[in-house]
Amino acid sequence: MEDILTVLDVETVSFRKVFKGYSSEEVEEFLEKVAESLQAYSERVKTLENRITQLEDQLKEYQEIKTSLQDALVLAQKSAEERVSNAENKAEVILAEADAKGHKIIMEAKEQADAYRRDIERLRQVRYQFVAEFKGLVSKFSSMLDALETPQFRDGKDGNHEEQAF
Repeated sequence: MEDILTVLDVETVSFRKVFKGYSSEEVEEFLEKVAESLQAYSERVKTLENRITQLEDQLKEYQEIKTSLQDALVLAQKSAEERVSNAENKAEVILAEADAKGHKIIMEAKEQADAYRRDIERLRQVRYQFVAEFKGLVSKFSSMLDALETPQFRDGKDGNHEEQAF
C-alpha cells in the first residue's frame, strides 16, 4: 500500500494549471490516493472496531474473573478469620490447661519440698540424738578407761591378775 494521505496532504495539494483548468491526470492520481487512503482508513477503523469489541469482551471476562476472585478472597478472608479465631480459642484453652498443670506441679513440688524439710528435720533430730547418745557412750568409755588408769589398777591390787596382762 502506498503512503497514506494526511489532512495536511489534502490541504497543501496543488495542481498545475493548464489551459482548461487542472491537469486531469494529476487530479485523477490524487483522487486515487485519496480513495486508497480512505479505504485504508476504513479498513483500519473496522480492524480497530473489531479489536475494541474483542478487548471489551476480554474486559467483561476479566471483570467477571475479578468479581469471582474478589468473592473468593472474601471467602478466604472469612475462612482465615475463623481459623485465627479457632486458633486463638485453642490457644486460650491450651494456656488455661498449662496454667492449671503448672499450678498443680508447683503445689506438688511445694508438698515434696515440705516433705523433704520434714525428713531433714527428723534426720537432724535423729543425728542430734545419736550424737548425744554417742557422746554419752564415749564419755562412759572414757570414764572406764580413766578408771583403768587409776593407781589401784596399775599396781595390780584389784585382785585380778589376769587383767594385768594387758
